[in-house]
Amino acid sequence: MRKAWNAEKDTVCVNDATGEVWWREVSKEVVADGVKGAADAYWRWLQSRAGTIKGRTVGFPRFKKRGRDRDRFSFSTGPMRLEADRRHLTLPVLGTLRTHENTRRLERLIALDRAKILGVTVSRQGERIVAAVRVSVTRPQQPGVAQPDSVVGIDVGVRRLATVATTSEVIGTLANPRALEHRLGELRCLQRQRARRTRGSRQSKETATRIARLHAQVAHLRRHTIHVFTTSLAKTHGVIVVEGLNAASLLQQKGLPGARSHQRGLSDAALGEIRRQLRYKCPWYGSTLIEADKFFPSSKTFHACGHVQAIGWLEHWTCEECSSSHQRDDNAAINLARWASLGSVGAPVKRGAEHQTESHSAAGDDTRKGTPALVGPNNSVRSAA
Repeated sequence: MRKAWNAEKDTVCVNDATGEVWWREVSKEVVADGVKGAADAYWRWLQSRAGTIKGRTVGFPRFKKRGRDRDRFSFSTGPMRLEADRRHLTLPVLGTLRTHENTRRLERLIALDRAKILGVTVSRQGERIVAAVRVSVTRPQQPGVAQPDSVVGIDVGVRRLATVATTSEVIGTLANPRALEHRLGELRCLQRQRARRTRGSRQSKETATRIARLHAQVAHLRRHTIHVFTTSLAKTHGVIVVEGLNAASLLQQKGLPGARSHQRGLSDAALGEIRRQLRYKCPWYGSTLIEADKFFPSSKTFHACGHVQAIGWLEHWTCEECSSSHQRDDNAAINLARWASLGSVGAPVKRGAEHQTESHSAAGDDTRKGTPALVGPNNSVRSAA
């Protein structure tokens, strides 16, 4: 594909009015990144047909619809550097660009020879242009967790975003911020407004920009809440047990009453994000992550007597064996904490420093909210930071 492009670009990339060849005005990385994406898509499709890769079946590659997909491409060669003033980023062809965020954190690592820039991905998010810097970082091992002998289990859900418990009691909960639900009325109003306007007009584009900004603010609030929570866990507890929940399969339940609102609530909670962040944060701080078997009935097993009972979606249920009543999430978190001593499925993540990736964007996040709190079983509130 690259060879065919190089042979034809001087004839097909000509301005009919002026006769000038316009491809020289665009970085070569734009075409190279598109070719690489197409090759990867075809390769994954062939591997999926052969059954050599895990996960859901990959369909035949399709062209991305212009105006519907997030515009992006990556630089892998050429001048890519952060300027010494920590306010500018230099990229091939585009030149030196001013960044919204201060790049001092990444610039210090590069100056100390602890980080090396591998590439930069430029993308459009609403009305902002974001430059994500992909770097290889030498990250030293942190001193150690505050409670190395502590073993906790984490149950995620929609009512509560997370419930943290030891092998005997619940020590904290994280409330679901419901970032999308709180702004759903505003989103529906903007979508109706865009539907009444002529597609491609100035007002339609302005409304589309406002919708994109709202989605970005919702995502930033959700991500910030989970980041503060997972960092606190990785720094505090020596062993963390999470459930091996298949979050993607939960979103495929169709045909049930209220399935649409149920799927929207699951997507708003981002149930798999806590586990994803803990996978790379636990080695940073010296803690161990254990993923319980996805078929482990943590919610249906009563932690006091071990009786397994079908409970459906009840929040509070009574055990048929010992007639004790308890809360669903509290019981599941305690059972997950006890999973660490079972020695069953779930290999812990290895301790030690690893080469990780950090990123800085050319457009900052101005939607930072307050630090979430962990609420204890006695309604006491303590900071999660």
